[in-house]
Amino acid sequence: MKALIFNSGRGCRMGELTSEKPKCMVTLYNGETIFDRQIRILSECGIREFIVTTGYCKEQIMDAAKKYDELKFIFVENKEYESTNYIVSMNHATEYLDDDMLILHGDLVFNKKLVDKVIKSEKDSVCVFHEDKTLPEKDFKGRFSGNLLKEVSISIFEDDCYAFQPFYKLSKEVVTVWKDKVEEFVKNGQVKVYAENALNQVTNQVEIYGMSYKDDYVDEIDNREDYIRVSEEIQYFDYREQETVYTNSYLRYLKGNLKKSDKVFLVCSKRMEKEIVRELGEFQITVFSGYSANPSYEEVQAAVEKFKEKNYNIIVSVSGGSGIDVAKCIKLFSVLEMEEDFLKKKYVYSKLKHIAIPTTAGTGSESTQIAVIYYQGEKYSVEHGSILPEVAVLDGNLLTSLPDYQKKSTLLDALCQGIESYWSKRANKESMEHAKECIRLILENYSAYLKGDLEASEKILLAANYSGRAINISRTTAAHAMSYKLTSMYGIPHGHAVAVCLIPVWKMLKEKAENIEELRSRLLGLAELFGCTEIEEAIERVENIMLEIELPKVKIVSDDIKVLAESVNTERLKNNPVIFSGDELAELYHISGLNCYYKMTEVPGTSGFSHNYRV
Repeated sequence: MKALIFNSGRGCRMGELTSEKPKCMVTLYNGETIFDRQIRILSECGIREFIVTTGYCKEQIMDAAKKYDELKFIFVENKEYESTNYIVSMNHATEYLDDDMLILHGDLVFNKKLVDKVIKSEKDSVCVFHEDKTLPEKDFKGRFSGNLLKEVSISIFEDDCYAFQPFYKLSKEVVTVWKDKVEEFVKNGQVKVYAENALNQVTNQVEIYGMSYKDDYVDEIDNREDYIRVSEEIQYFDYREQETVYTNSYLRYLKGNLKKSDKVFLVCSKRMEKEIVRELGEFQITVFSGYSANPSYEEVQAAVEKFKEKNYNIIVSVSGGSGIDVAKCIKLFSVLEMEEDFLKKKYVYSKLKHIAIPTTAGTGSESTQIAVIYYQGEKYSVEHGSILPEVAVLDGNLLTSLPDYQKKSTLLDALCQGIESYWSKRANKESMEHAKECIRLILENYSAYLKGDLEASEKILLAANYSGRAINISRTTAAHAMSYKLTSMYGIPHGHAVAVCLIPVWKMLKEKAENIEELRSRLLGLAELFGCTEIEEAIERVENIMLEIELPKVKIVSDDIKVLAESVNTERLKNNPVIFSGDELAELYHISGLNCYYKMTEVPGTSGFSHNYRV
């Protein structure tokens, strides 16, 4: 099977975005061009040969294809692209349309699962439609009878018509009938109509079945508004298509999925390095373990320098959130020049594969497009669509030997993320479902988990993953925004620092919710997740959990409160249901330092954390 992609047009309605490049060269949310995204997904689904029609700025498209050494490209130029429609482009390509074909427009953005469904359909010829989508005014609709395509047009609006996208899988026989009719149209001078005008005259001779894309995504980009909307919408489908593997042996998974030819850059703690290298000795592995619990920019920079020494094609991180975040930054920064500050450069798409294997159950970093590092002592969030790991491997066995304090701290981080995600301004139905699952799994399993139960460990690891998926959509709010300076000033592990701030924030939100009905409704919904009918009751339940867990008590020194309040990242506060003033933040820090549910006064020693608490 081959693919025919129409890329001849200029894309004038895109304005400045296409003033010096064709529409397919516009970049999406993750820095990947529309063209590269199409080729990546189609090739991953088994397409090896592409016929691409060109016109405007054809050299850019041809240059972009050169990096795909393993694929075959045939470029067909339509020199009359400004005065004709793509029916002419299809006619120029007819000599290459000698196989089963995928035929699509070069401005389509789609998810991989849709392509996989189309290719694997038992029907030889299919097209895609959406039965519930409002019929667009100026875009294609498809008319169907008995699920067979009868007509494609912009101007049809009857009850048997549905929203339609020009993405087809067609048998060689159907392609032949269509291209012959296209040739007839062009010979008769009908060069300014759609190729579908020719198709409409032969639908009674062929069978093209409709396939719903209701649960998938495909849309075209015609103008700037489309570009912004589509680039945002496709993120959610990409998040969902991350491969998540559940296993009781991450090493067995790696042995079965790494290739002998892979050059693997492994990010892991020194504690785990020896075992992993011993078990994976048959593979080409370079290890980086020079990062701390709160990784610094300099540590990431050193990792990137080491990565650039060889041509690695895959990153594997076996670590808590810190190491996974380091691996994400390596992936993002390794395609940039070393000379400039990575944090000030424009990020581009990185095709490097990253397998993330969490060894703690806290941030869910293995399923987010966010990485946290510290720059000159201050927390810095690195965010980019291409750093979502391609694979997340969840192995509950990795949690059973964790030190108690580390278990408790990371557990509370996951719980706080679930709670904050639920009330975040950016929360949507999907993120709230993830948050709900996170909270449910923690409530049902935290006691057994802290006692070392393996099944509970697997459930808590899944809860943390749900918390990551939730905040990947909603982002975190005030409690997290307040926590980072506590970590850098007091040496408190991240999860502990968030837990210190959560209850005071929750109580202040409850007060403000008395005059904000939407917020009150959200907080009552959150209370129901804890089996409570009142907001205060839910807060008390979480306080009791924290008391039961017995984290060390942290007293915030009064002289530090002003510095702490001024340090809060205002960008992250935007996700909070209400905006807190500087005085309110200072009050929250003051209350946080007086919390009574942290009973222990001595911090248990534990590998991987530096403790510098002011008690």
